[in-house]
Amino acid sequence: MLNNLKKELMELSEKMEHQCKINSMLTSLENEKYGLSQKEHELRGILTKEDADVQRLEKTTATSVFYSILGKREEQLEKEQQEAYAAQLKYDAVVRQLDDCCQRMESLHAEEQKLEGCEQQYNQVFDEIQKLLHNDPHYGEKLCALERQLGEVTNQICEVSDAEEAGEACMRQISDIENSLSSAEDWGTWDLLGGGVLSGMAKHSHLDEAQVKAEHLQTLLSRFRTELADVKINAQMEQANIDGFLRFADYFFDGLISDWTVLSRIHDSQKSVSQVEDQVSSALSRLESIKKMRENEKIMLEKQIEDLVYNA
Repeated sequence: MLNNLKKELMELSEKMEHQCKINSMLTSLENEKYGLSQKEHELRGILTKEDADVQRLEKTTATSVFYSILGKREEQLEKEQQEAYAAQLKYDAVVRQLDDCCQRMESLHAEEQKLEGCEQQYNQVFDEIQKLLHNDPHYGEKLCALERQLGEVTNQICEVSDAEEAGEACMRQISDIENSLSSAEDWGTWDLLGGGVLSGMAKHSHLDEAQVKAEHLQTLLSRFRTELADVKINAQMEQANIDGFLRFADYFFDGLISDWTVLSRIHDSQKSVSQVEDQVSSALSRLESIKKMRENEKIMLEKQIEDLVYNA
C-alpha cells in the first residue's frame, strides 16, 4: 500500500508542477494577447491609410494629376501598392497570431480545470502516508518531501523536453525559409544579368514561399516563447533574447517587401532570419544544459529515496 501511495504522491506532485507551468504560460499569453491586440488596432489604421493612398492615385484627383504632370504617377502608384501590400501582410499575420494565441489560452484553461483539486489530493495522500508511518513521523515527512521533489524534477524534465521540441520545430522552419531565400537570391542574380521573365517569375515564386513560411515561423516562435514562460525555465534563460521572437515578422516583411526587385532587400530578410536562428539556437543550448542538471537531480533524489526506504 505504501508503494502505491508513494506513486500517487509523485504523480500529484507532477500535476501540481504542471499547474504552475500553466499559470506561467497563461500569464505570458495574456501579455502577448494584449500586445497583439494593440498591434492589430495600429496595423488596421495603417492599412486603411495605405489603401486610401492607392485609391487616391488610381482615381483622377489633384494628387494623381500632380504626379502625372511630373511623370512619376506610375512610379508613385507602384510604391503605394507595395506599401499597401506590406501593410496587408502584416495585418493578416497579426490577426492569425492573435487567433492562435486565443486558441492556446482556451486549451490551457481547459487543462487547468482538469487539474483543479490536485493540491488537496496531495495533502490527503501525504496524511495517509504519515498515518502508515506513525511510528516514525519524521521518516514519513522526509520521504514525502523527497517524493515531491522527485515529482517536480520529473515534470520539469518533461517541460524542458516540450520546449526543446518547440525550438527544434522553429529551427526546421528557419532552414526552409533560408532555402527559399537562397533560391530567390540565385534567381534574382540571374534576373539582374538579363535572365528575362522566367527568372523574374522564379524569384517571386521563392519569395512568396519564404513569406508564407515566415508567417508560420512567427507562430512557432510565439509557441516556443510560451513554452519558455515557466518560471523555473525562464529564470535560467537570460542568455537568450526570446522577446525578439515576437517581432520577427516585422523585420522580415520590412526587409523583403519594401522593394521586391532589389537583392539587398532579400539580404535584409536573410539577416533577420539569421538573427532569430542564433536566438533559437542559444535558447536550445541553454535548455540542454538545464535538462542535464535536472536529470542529475532526478538520479540523486531516486538514490536518496532508495537509501531512506532501505535503511528504514
